[in-house]
Amino acid sequence: MNKTKSYENINPFTAIWTRPRAVVRHVIEEKTSGFIFLLIVLAGFAGGLLSSLDSEQLLPVPGLILLSLFFGPIGVVVSTVIGAGIYLVVGKMFKGEASFSEMFRAILTGQIPQIWLIPVILLWMLFLPETYFLQPGELPFADADLLSLGFFIILGIVSIWTFVIQCKAVGEAHRLSAWKGFFIILIPIVLIIIAISAIIAVIATAVL
Repeated sequence: MNKTKSYENINPFTAIWTRPRAVVRHVIEEKTSGFIFLLIVLAGFAGGLLSSLDSEQLLPVPGLILLSLFFGPIGVVVSTVIGAGIYLVVGKMFKGEASFSEMFRAILTGQIPQIWLIPVILLWMLFLPETYFLQPGELPFADADLLSLGFFIILGIVSIWTFVIQCKAVGEAHRLSAWKGFFIILIPIVLIIIAISAIIAVIATAVL
C-alpha cells in the first residue's frame, strides 16, 4: 500500500530525469502491458529516426518517418530482449535478483529520455536535411551551422544521460547499485570488442 501511494504522483516521462530508480521500480511493479507497448512504439520510433542521422538520404523524409514508425519498434523489441538476456546472466555474477520480465521493463524504461528527442529529430530532418543527412562525399558534421550544432549538443547530452539512466535501471532491476549496473553493461561491451578484435586479427593474419 505504501509503495502504491509513493508512486501516485510519478509521471515516468518527466520523473525519469530526476528519479530514474523510482520510475523504473514503478514501471516494473505497477505499469500495465499497454504502457509497455506505448514505450516500445515511442522508443522504437525515436531509435528508428536516430538511425538515419548522418547517413545518406535514400528516401524522402515522410518515407523515412513511416519506416521508423514501423520497423523501429521491432528493432527495440529485439535489442531489448537480447539486452535483457545478457544483463540477466551478467547480473547473476553480482548476485542480482531481476527476472527477465523485470529486466526487459527496466531497459525499456531507461530509453524514455530518447523519446524526448522525437520532436528535435523531426524538426532537424524537415528543416535542416542538409546537415541531418550525410551528403555524398561529405564527412559527418561537415558544414554544420549554429542551429545544427545546437541539435548535436542536445543529442549528446541526452545520449549521455540515457546511458547513466540505463546503468541505474539495470541496477534497480537487479536491486543493486548503479555502479554495479554500469559494470553489468560494460562487461558485455568489452567482451564483444575483444571478440571482434580477435576475429579481425585472425583474418588479417590469414590474409597476410
